[in-house]
Amino acid sequence: MEADNTIEMDSRSVWEKLKDKLGDELDENYTQEALTLLQDNLFLPRSVVMDTRHPKELLEHLENSYSEKECLEILRHVFFIMQFHVDSGRRNFTEVIGEFEKQLPVYHMTLTGRDEQIQDMMKCFLENKYKGIWLYGQGGMGKTTLAEEICYRLKHDYNYGLIKIDVKGKESLVDLSQAILIGQNQLWGDFGDRPNAEESSARSTKLSILKLQVLQSLCNFSHDFVLLLDNLDGLQEVGENLTSYFKDLFSGISELGDQCKLRLIITSRLKCHNAVLKTRENVHQGSSEIYWYEEELKGLSQEDGQKLAMKSASPRYLTVEESCQVAESCQGCPLAICIMSKLIRHQWEYPVLDVISSVKWELSNLVSSCIEKSFDFLSQEIKEKFIQLSVFNLCPFNINNVTAIWWDDTFQESIARAEMLLLHLKYRHMVECRGPCDPSNQGLLTKGNENIVTYSLHPLVFNSVSTLLKDSEHFVDCINLAESRFLELYLNRLLEFEESLGCQPNHALQISVSDKIHLQSVFSLSSASTVFSPFDVKMLYSLEIKTCKRLAMFARSINKPEDTREIFQRLGKTSNELGNSDASFFWRVQEAEACLDCDMILKAEDILRGLQVADFCKRDGKVDVYRLFTAADFHYVQGMLCNKKKHYSQALKEFDRSLELFKTCEPDEAFIVYRAAAINAKGNVHFKLEDYSSALECHKTSYDLIESRIGGCFHEHKSIYLHNIGSIYHALALKDWHRSNEEAKTLLEKALEKYDKCIEQDLHHKQTADPCHADRLRIRSDIYLKLKRFPEAITDAEKALKIQQYVHDTEHPSITISRYQLARCYMKRAKENRSIGLKEEAEADQNKCWMMFVHIQDAITKGGLSRMDQQYPNIRKDHLKLVKRYRSRQEQWKIERFYSRFEDRGRFGESITSSRDSRFSSSMSSVSVADSEDSVHFGRQDSGISEYSCSGSSQTSMDGIHSISSFQSASLEYGPSIEEEVMDDEYTDDEIQSPPEPGRPIGMCKY
Repeated sequence: MEADNTIEMDSRSVWEKLKDKLGDELDENYTQEALTLLQDNLFLPRSVVMDTRHPKELLEHLENSYSEKECLEILRHVFFIMQFHVDSGRRNFTEVIGEFEKQLPVYHMTLTGRDEQIQDMMKCFLENKYKGIWLYGQGGMGKTTLAEEICYRLKHDYNYGLIKIDVKGKESLVDLSQAILIGQNQLWGDFGDRPNAEESSARSTKLSILKLQVLQSLCNFSHDFVLLLDNLDGLQEVGENLTSYFKDLFSGISELGDQCKLRLIITSRLKCHNAVLKTRENVHQGSSEIYWYEEELKGLSQEDGQKLAMKSASPRYLTVEESCQVAESCQGCPLAICIMSKLIRHQWEYPVLDVISSVKWELSNLVSSCIEKSFDFLSQEIKEKFIQLSVFNLCPFNINNVTAIWWDDTFQESIARAEMLLLHLKYRHMVECRGPCDPSNQGLLTKGNENIVTYSLHPLVFNSVSTLLKDSEHFVDCINLAESRFLELYLNRLLEFEESLGCQPNHALQISVSDKIHLQSVFSLSSASTVFSPFDVKMLYSLEIKTCKRLAMFARSINKPEDTREIFQRLGKTSNELGNSDASFFWRVQEAEACLDCDMILKAEDILRGLQVADFCKRDGKVDVYRLFTAADFHYVQGMLCNKKKHYSQALKEFDRSLELFKTCEPDEAFIVYRAAAINAKGNVHFKLEDYSSALECHKTSYDLIESRIGGCFHEHKSIYLHNIGSIYHALALKDWHRSNEEAKTLLEKALEKYDKCIEQDLHHKQTADPCHADRLRIRSDIYLKLKRFPEAITDAEKALKIQQYVHDTEHPSITISRYQLARCYMKRAKENRSIGLKEEAEADQNKCWMMFVHIQDAITKGGLSRMDQQYPNIRKDHLKLVKRYRSRQEQWKIERFYSRFEDRGRFGESITSSRDSRFSSSMSSVSVADSEDSVHFGRQDSGISEYSCSGSSQTSMDGIHSISSFQSASLEYGPSIEEEVMDDEYTDDEIQSPPEPGRPIGMCKY
């Protein structure tokens, strides 16, 4: 204990001396150069670099974040790079660091939870009980770290010589023997001895000769030394030769007894064979004496795991409770605990924008290095957690709001399994990647009880590789490996998607998935019948279906309805060729729904007309739950088609049939989600028919169904259902405003309550950069505006505009609509301030409002409103009213000419020209409340209800469920007449629409 304290004090004193040395000798320019390089190489937060004015402050920051050894490595790396950036006349500080590093203890002060093993192993050598130690156990247990600890203690405390050889990657025992001889010769030189000519020149390639030379070299050395053979299981040559080699080596060392100064340490994942360890026969007793100590390294206890987690992340970033959870999830695996804790610390320590540039570095160097050593050991929970920490949570545009459909249990589990399988195979050298045409890719290797398929990972040569595999069992292995390769590329694509969101958000939604579709050439089904057996062809079809389902999810997640439709079409064709008529029927229904997403109504109608749902349910005289589910989905899509064609009564009938069938499919979670979506769609039809009570009942039922039956899952669905409920209350307030202001305000308060809860869920699930979240903020801003809560209204409108600007291009209609809402807020508050005598505040709001309309006018000029005809009259009226109130007569005339010019071009469609009359071509003094007769009253015309996607365009939602545009939630006002002054708070011509409905999880279906 005293020794450990001394070591710790020495370490601290050396580190303090180094800080003083660098602080005294580094000038300001040199310091700034070091800071810049540290930021570039370590992804340090900008705040650290900007706030640091002295080298000692920087070193203290490193000391608080890293161990002494890590700090020295970091500084050496930085100063090594600096010598290429600064004058050569200055002192090379890598030499300074090297001098101080020699003063630090080389070995670790403590290894958490391994003190007992260290003491036992040191006794084995110091008391001369054993000639060697065989450390084995699961990857990530710390075998190499523990072995190095023993070696360095023997070297520095007892003056042992040291030869360390990493066996991993050595192809044969010949290579290993030559490496041992080279290390032995270097050791002879270190101790001032010279090896004999025979040993120094021995470069034989014959194993028997090399084995003899190794034995002679190791046994003839007169000084105590230790040989560390690390990762012996990584040797590619396996079988009887390996067993015989080490048996002879151990026997020779044991025969010499105390005359041999060698101490041998071997680390491996495999337990040593008894025939190797039992090296000396006791003739009199008829037994074998064991001269080798064997130790299995297992996971840490819960207490030690918690200590290691706290030490790796530090208490600033990890609470005691969280450290317990990390230790439990990692099941005591030290490497997993360290990496998980450092990832957590990394997230807290560095800003998101700095971290995004290191996502690939994190994934390849931290996560992969852990998983490749601990795949079989780690729990499913920790695998998923690693993916979340290293990929999904490092992006400022939180990936959950773009790909929420992915995170159902089934898909999350499959992604985790596939990625871990890939890393397991790739990094443990179970698969050799030698190129598509390498003849050495033929054949199978056997290692223990594992069959290793040697083949090229490149997907385009999948068929040529498969011809090498004749028996079906190995073909299945190859199929699994191909699937893993596809998912590796798939996840790489996801990383690119995240980086584009973080670095170039305006182009995020333009990413195509055509490259993913082209990757399916790996499954060349046209030639499959001539190459593979029928069993193998079936495997190929099954794999293609899995692949297409993932592609469909990816296409939906980035709002590519056309790609989604093509994928569903291929799934139907593949299922039909495979002879699975039920699956073919299901995917044809999905294709019809995707056609509705693309506004291909006639195509969807043709598909549905060709499907006989009655015959399908009774086929083969069997009726199972999945057929009923498919039939229910068929009627659902029929209802969506009728909704598109504005046959609302027929749509309600189809939805009722769908719901009756969905009831028979419960209690499966997937069926509940589908049923809730059907009820919500039915509510939207009632909404269009102005049957608000029925619509409200439907939306409440949808929300209650998800909340009570599924609970914490599908939060996006619950948010949208709450949004719809709020929209109904908002619409009822709009409808009742002329009759009773108090009753309408009560309804608005209810709507506000629902929107508050909806937005709270968005914040809780980190969906703050979602366009749908921006729409909810904008509508809540409109409610605040009606209730004359101007600060809250402006705050929400500003947030909505900021999100839309972050997600979309500068000319996107959603940005213009958000600007319009903000302009209305400024306009209303200006009027309120003027009425109470706050003229300066009113003028400031007027100027802000005017700037908003300048941007809106510019967007109209560039064609940014071409997809939102319904909102154009509202913008025009308010803009002209603003000009009339606060601008000159000449400027008013220019604005009138501007709007008339665009209308005359017919850019905005019939809904614009129909609402235009002579009042806009004459003086604004003729504008009065009577003009409301020309406007479109809420819900009265079908053209006032459109479709839009999550991105805010006038298309259907990405999931193919009918939705109503949210572009028409802004209130309208009229010119300054007597009636307007009296009825200024009235809603006129205002329309409130629901957001897109939630997607239905493809991965949860049977097919």
